[in-house]
Amino acid sequence: MIPVYVSNGAFITRNNGRDYHLIDKYPRMLETDGVEFLMYFVWSDEVKELRRFLKGTRLYFPVTHMDKQIGETLSEFGLEGREKAMALFRRDLETACEIGSKKLVLHLWNGPHSDENFDASLELYEEMHELAAREGILLTTENVTCIKNVCLDHLKKMHRLFPFARFTYDTKMAHLHGENELLETEKYVNLLSSGAICHLHMNDSDILPDMSRLPIMHIGEGKVDFGRVFSLLKQIGYCGTATVESTSVNPDGSVDVEKLQRSINRVRAGLNF
Repeated sequence: MIPVYVSNGAFITRNNGRDYHLIDKYPRMLETDGVEFLMYFVWSDEVKELRRFLKGTRLYFPVTHMDKQIGETLSEFGLEGREKAMALFRRDLETACEIGSKKLVLHLWNGPHSDENFDASLELYEEMHELAAREGILLTTENVTCIKNVCLDHLKKMHRLFPFARFTYDTKMAHLHGENELLETEKYVNLLSSGAICHLHMNDSDILPDMSRLPIMHIGEGKVDFGRVFSLLKQIGYCGTATVESTSVNPDGSVDVEKLQRSINRVRAGLNF
């Protein structure tokens, strides 16, 4: 069975004050195989307290999604942002170790500058991989939407330069430039069939008129062709892991647990062929 996790980003947003204490509430109301812990930058000043809290929940945190500020810093400043980016990386790696995670999700690029400094950021990748590997944790780089190149080309380049490179593939991120369809093609499908893509973020989305952001929707609410996605994963015999991140927080801060559970169930059914 392919494990299907839930991200705390699905039930913690600005609408409920980014209150990390909710991590001890909503996963217990869901049938899921674990929690992907997403580190928000706003929690930076209380990391020690946060780690104690997470360990105290005794929940299973198989994946840690590192602070997206790592990628934003490298994207804006290139290697001039190395010190800050590596400090954040080491901090989140330590958190992952303390809560028992076995996979990391990294945004190597992110934000308004996206992949402007991709090659410079890539110079830090091997060091990051080795730091994680020493702790017995697998580093995966996410296919964050790019502004200069096709993201799948960046993943292919990384895999060519670093055969050990592993990736998280987000169906929402890929949707903006039609990369879910590109992944099926001969040029890119090896990223899946080789096992380089070993973790999935299974979210729906739609392109907003101003393309300012990609909403993280539940399956069926957007335009991602999940029938096609699941068919491809079945065809190549995908055997990694998956997480549902679909935003489930209402304007008043409450969480639509039933909707979130339906998405988890749908992903589980779609992946466990």
